[in-house]
Amino acid sequence: MANLTQRTLGDQQVSCVGLGCMPLSFGHMVERREQAIATIHRALDLGITLLDTANIYAPAWNAVGHNEALVAEAIETYSGPASLTDLLVTTKGGITRGPGESWGRDSSPASLMAACEDSLAQLGVEVIDLYQHHRHDPSQTYESQLQALASLKERNLVRQVGVSNVNAAELTLALDLLGGPMDGGIVSVQNEFSPRYRGDADVLDMCTERGIAFLPWSPLGGSDQAKDVGSRYAAFTEVGSEIGASAQEAVLAWLLAKSPVIIPIPGATRPETVESIVRAASIALTPEQFTRLDSTVPEASSMYPDDEPRSALR
Repeated sequence: MANLTQRTLGDQQVSCVGLGCMPLSFGHMVERREQAIATIHRALDLGITLLDTANIYAPAWNAVGHNEALVAEAIETYSGPASLTDLLVTTKGGITRGPGESWGRDSSPASLMAACEDSLAQLGVEVIDLYQHHRHDPSQTYESQLQALASLKERNLVRQVGVSNVNAAELTLALDLLGGPMDGGIVSVQNEFSPRYRGDADVLDMCTERGIAFLPWSPLGGSDQAKDVGSRYAAFTEVGSEIGASAQEAVLAWLLAKSPVIIPIPGATRPETVESIVRAASIALTPEQFTRLDSTVPEASSMYPDDEPRSALR
């Protein structure tokens, strides 16, 4: 079992890299449940103690909760060498899926409560380790959505709370209203951050200052860019060659070096990919290599460059 460096997420220590479980509930993986569970088991074997899921990670609108149930099954059936005492599973709520794949947002107190209760059932737990508000509901004030999130913690349905897909103004409001990790408030931010998109540097700075875990989704640029990230950004291939790593491993090493609060959560659909993720966590970049990677120019200027539903998933 790998000896992964630990990073702080709220009131506990977790592995410095996590596993994004979303890809295990889409495409050909829906029919490969054994492979999906084996992928999660390999992550646990290698010392990964952070698993990321969400209620809407599912192959269809009428299968909401699919990924959460998959994660629960993988944990229940795990019999490997790792202790699961420090395992943290985070899920999210606030985005809706309906008949005909209609997408929406509903973070009203009643809806968020119902989503949380459904997630509790799918995960098979009495309390969710970390519940993150998934995305802003434009029909309501952000303050009211944060209050709905806080009420889940007050009712002991969730142990810790975080926010996702937020800008600096929203994070500031969240911290003013709920406090940060030292106050039992916001302990995590899950935003896009990758070679492709780095538009939330101000949010990352706030997280670094306040000790809030920053969980970059699509850290390799998403499923459509992960395989060719090295050809899009040659510096990652070059640095990877210098340190005996792939371009993808160089990306994760760069993110880990960028801030002590960053915990990348790349997705994987094969145990071999998990092994690569864990290898990346042991890579030490020189200051010159980090600067070279950090100086590359991102392609996207918007967090949501695509129309929904694809961008709604994150």
